[in-house]
Amino acid sequence: MKLRHIVCPTDFSPAAAHAVEYAAEMARAFGAELLLLHVIPAMNYPLRSFGMAWPLPNLHEELRVHAAAELEKVKSGIGSGVSVRTELRDGDAHAQVLACAKANHADLIVMGTQGHTGLKHALLGSTAERVLRLAECPVLTVRGRTDGGT
Repeated sequence: MKLRHIVCPTDFSPAAAHAVEYAAEMARAFGAELLLLHVIPAMNYPLRSFGMAWPLPNLHEELRVHAAAELEKVKSGIGSGVSVRTELRDGDAHAQVLACAKANHADLIVMGTQGHTGLKHALLGSTAERVLRLAECPVLTVRGRTDGGT
């Protein structure tokens, strides 16, 4: 098996940063291209019908600008010897990770996980779990560091 395209979604958390480290080393070792992906969640205003929502006309664009800058920071931290691209998508995280992997012919998805269990997992859900169940390519989940490092 030859790894040519690795997709690594990031939400800029410590767990995601750890996954980026793994993905970058794998891309370096296999000569693969690394695609760093960030998904901006859909912005729903459930309280609008109650007259409690306020207009935030530039919020989405500000989120995109901030995320693009953060992706560039992550990309620059990877160093040499790896071909890295970045991509921003909007929508549901797991659906966009799967769509990105398919569109870019990913051979592997590498993603961080918080390792939540029990009620916290039930309430928060797990993007990694959904991707793991539905991906057409292998998925490597990397648990966040427990040694305090990033």
